[in-house]
Amino acid sequence: MKPIRLRPAGNPKQEKELDGLVQHPINPQTAGLEAKVYNRHYAAALSTLYQARYSILIALFVYAASCLAGWIYADTLGFFQQAAGSLAGKFAGKSGAAFILSLFAHNLVATYTTMCLLTLWGLLPMITAISNGLILGWIVATAGGPSPVDAAVMLVPHGMFEWPAMMIAWGVGLWRGAGYRFIADPGTYVQRWMRSNQVFFLIVLPLLLLAAIVEGRGHLAGWLPG
Repeated sequence: MKPIRLRPAGNPKQEKELDGLVQHPINPQTAGLEAKVYNRHYAAALSTLYQARYSILIALFVYAASCLAGWIYADTLGFFQQAAGSLAGKFAGKSGAAFILSLFAHNLVATYTTMCLLTLWGLLPMITAISNGLILGWIVATAGGPSPVDAAVMLVPHGMFEWPAMMIAWGVGLWRGAGYRFIADPGTYVQRWMRSNQVFFLIVLPLLLLAAIVEGRGHLAGWLPG
């Protein structure tokens, strides 16, 4: 039985395209298989997060303690002035989509490096967590000295997606570097690297994209017409 052919009169190009669609329709079985593959990868990413849960909690504690230390001892951390100015300079003058893409790319490289590339037995993720925490605490203290409640109101909307992404990245990096030694079936080095990449692309990357959009929403609003 020949396939039904819908022929738009006088347009051979459209006729050929529709012929292809009719003769090669979407296969529900193939679509279902693709969904199963995606679900399997996502389940594996969640399993890795579960195995790395204690490392993620350690990263959270280290970051929070560093924030508190940076806030309390802000007077002795004046050397952060140059680092903060250099970081702000990367995004100065950017607006709209350019700001969002720059922030997204910056966070993407920073998290992937400590999570999937270089862990140094978990030292690099922890050093990164400490330095980021100290800088944030110092910025909050030197930006006018707001109360803890005011600081939370100021920072939470900006960090609600970025902070989970950072904690996961640092925690999985710590797990790759050292934490795997304390689980029953850690797998090989290559398997742990592949699993960390699954977590990065399926969980961390979307969170970083949302964080960049939230952070740059003011710039984007000024860039859009009307």
